[in-house]
Amino acid sequence: MKVSVIIPVYQVEAYVEDCIKSVTSQTLSDIEILCIEDCGTDGSKEIIRRMMQEDDRIRLFVNEKNQGLASVRNQGIERARGKYVYFLDSDDMIRQDALLSLYSKAEEEELDVCIFAADFIYESEELRQKFHTDPAVYKGDYPDVMNGKALYKEWMKHWDWMPSQPRYFYRRDFLTRYGIRFIDGLLHEDESFAFDVLMHAERVRILQEAFFIRRFRSDSIMSSHPTMKNVESCIEILDHVEAGKGGDPDLNAAIDYYEQKLFKDVMRKYRTVRALGEDLTVSEGVKSSPSKNALMQRISESRLSLYACSSYYQVLIALIKAMREETVIDLALEKHGIGTAESLAEQIRAKAGKYVARIFVIPDHPQADPYEQKETAGDKRLSALLTAYVEEIMGGSFFYELYDRIHVFWDLGYVGTCLNIRKKAYTLHEDSLDSYKKIRENRPNYAYIFDEKARAEHVGVVPFGFSPYCEAVEVNDQEGIQIPPEKVHACPRAALMEGLSGAQKKMLLDVFLPADYVWDQEAVLLLTEPFAVTGRLSDRGSQERLYQEIVRAYAADKKLVIKAHPRDDCDYKKLFPGAAVLDKSMPMEALNFVESASFDTAVTVTSSVIQGLSCVKKKIYLGADFLADFRGRDKNTV
Repeated sequence: MKVSVIIPVYQVEAYVEDCIKSVTSQTLSDIEILCIEDCGTDGSKEIIRRMMQEDDRIRLFVNEKNQGLASVRNQGIERARGKYVYFLDSDDMIRQDALLSLYSKAEEEELDVCIFAADFIYESEELRQKFHTDPAVYKGDYPDVMNGKALYKEWMKHWDWMPSQPRYFYRRDFLTRYGIRFIDGLLHEDESFAFDVLMHAERVRILQEAFFIRRFRSDSIMSSHPTMKNVESCIEILDHVEAGKGGDPDLNAAIDYYEQKLFKDVMRKYRTVRALGEDLTVSEGVKSSPSKNALMQRISESRLSLYACSSYYQVLIALIKAMREETVIDLALEKHGIGTAESLAEQIRAKAGKYVARIFVIPDHPQADPYEQKETAGDKRLSALLTAYVEEIMGGSFFYELYDRIHVFWDLGYVGTCLNIRKKAYTLHEDSLDSYKKIRENRPNYAYIFDEKARAEHVGVVPFGFSPYCEAVEVNDQEGIQIPPEKVHACPRAALMEGLSGAQKKMLLDVFLPADYVWDQEAVLLLTEPFAVTGRLSDRGSQERLYQEIVRAYAADKKLVIKAHPRDDCDYKKLFPGAAVLDKSMPMEALNFVESASFDTAVTVTSSVIQGLSCVKKKIYLGADFLADFRGRDKNTV
């Protein structure tokens, strides 16, 4: 017998026939199919018995009481007769050539384990959006047969960790020789099993072929809300892998990194259980173990904050805050101001994942966009649309309760508006450096906030800390701010940045800045703003004429470097062919971490970013009066 395919079966009558057919149709015929039915109440057993009449390679075992996935898989190992063992979940499938290809590769290279990629099918568009992933999951390069511990260390470098057992193909005597089994009664049982496999395997091969076909369905374990059983299972896994440490410092560091990742996940699970109002009672098994009880204590006491950001600068500040406080945060990236939100999220996960648990991307809603409809919160229909939209992205209407503190940089963004509609408390941060000192000049459309009667009559969210649900406002500098000071406290951004370690600064640069840019110290830096988009200038042509005038005045005979605002849609490469145009997604404040970055002069109309740049010798802030004067002159010349 070449291969034993072990299929745990429980309440899957809609899927089990497709699953088994994907195995019976394999190009490798010398196999057995062990179906272990775990005391379900649907028609799965009858479907399997019918299929047994057509193919005698199928064997059915029925448990008298439900024992759980871990136990069922262990039963399969004990009953298997094949040289190799493969675990397949009963709602999934495998490619027709999977077993022959895996068997041939394992025989050819004398493998203990062969690990491979997956394709995915989704029962709904909702599930596709929630769980979408790329089948090419391996970021690292693994061209050779590797020792399991060496592979584990490499996986942790790239966060390529993939414990899902239907993506593993085992030599059976390898599992029996080391007594590798699933921990009975455990959820997330793949985690500890895959860890044990890699700690013992001598010969492991990674294949990029997607032999496994994973189905995402609405009623599966993966798509349901967690319980304390999930939390305690993760504690068990953390305790289990900690015991795997030994004399190899590199392996111990890799295990530490894995534990950090898993701890973030279990912290979120615990908070979700708490937010849903479910039972938080800890079992005697955790209470009686000092190590597990200590983990439970850490989880219950850990704090988690959400930062809702609508600009790259805001993301930079959120990450710096997490670094300075040595804490883990969640991020919500609003695409209105962060056009590359998806790729930025990937960069953050890859480069700064130590400080971020989860990242949510919120695209613009076509009907209820608070950036475009200023009174969204005053319209019941739009309010209902908006809150349902955001809460779905964030994982449910209970998401507000997951966090000890929710931070926003703009009351009228997606998250800020939802917080006001739901009457939830939040902390507000200046959306850019010292911007609360120039609200009157730079934001004339919000003039009503300075009139008590107008504020009271306003329908919807009143921004800049005037909302009753805004508990605190954090600014760079309190002196000269144009909002009431009662809620305000200062957190100087320069001091915040200066307190970072060298490693933390490097991490931020890896997230935001191109590594190959050469800085010209004699250049003039022009910081643009989206005046045509925001309506402060009549159209793009007017904005182009504005910046042509500024360049003639301040950079006529010098090298010009342009950093456009992320929402500025002017084509500056075409307008100024000789200029160097920086990536719009780069927060300029990050240049403070680049030793070689230096500019002779920086010029802007009203961007407060200029004040936070320590790499500039001379700063020219033209101001709102300059813009108004140009607007008047431009009307006369067009």
